[in-house]
Amino acid sequence: MSVRKVFLITVFFWVGGCCLFIMLCIFSYKHDHNACFDNIVVLTGGRDRIACAFSLAESCKPKNIFISGVYKGTMLHDILPEKPIRDVNIILGKQAKNTEQNAKEIDEWVKENDISEILLITSDYHMMRSMAELRRVNDRLKIYPCAVNSSVNFVFFLICVKEFHKMIYIQCRNLLGTIKNTCCF
Repeated sequence: MSVRKVFLITVFFWVGGCCLFIMLCIFSYKHDHNACFDNIVVLTGGRDRIACAFSLAESCKPKNIFISGVYKGTMLHDILPEKPIRDVNIILGKQAKNTEQNAKEIDEWVKENDISEILLITSDYHMMRSMAELRRVNDRLKIYPCAVNSSVNFVFFLICVKEFHKMIYIQCRNLLGTIKNTCCF
């Protein structure tokens, strides 16, 4: 097979995979806003994620809202909505600086509190990778996605391409980890 054919096949699969990833970001992970959960987990870093959690808390009345990846200098009163949320324990996780660390921080919190299921809130383009990282550290945790919809524009497509590459990396890392754990090296 010529180098040109290999290149064209590679480009075809890359474009196809990227398009599929973008479509999944746009059309997957829709949350039934009538469904309520005791534990809501929010990943910081994107617009409207925390606001989405507080909005759901008004109608759902969860026991806990865990916000992972909060800047160390941020205090609870800095992010609370104007209308107070009653009877909800809001926890700020300040250790995580990236999605992999978010997963570890969330895993520690759910294990400390004997939690078996969460509603996960993050941006639509970030949901697939966030869930993959969480499943890697805790495959028993039930994760219900609640994606915050992004405006579909050129910037969104650029972000999705970047997320697509990160997902490829995660899948390769997880595959290599599985191979390493099953082989006798």
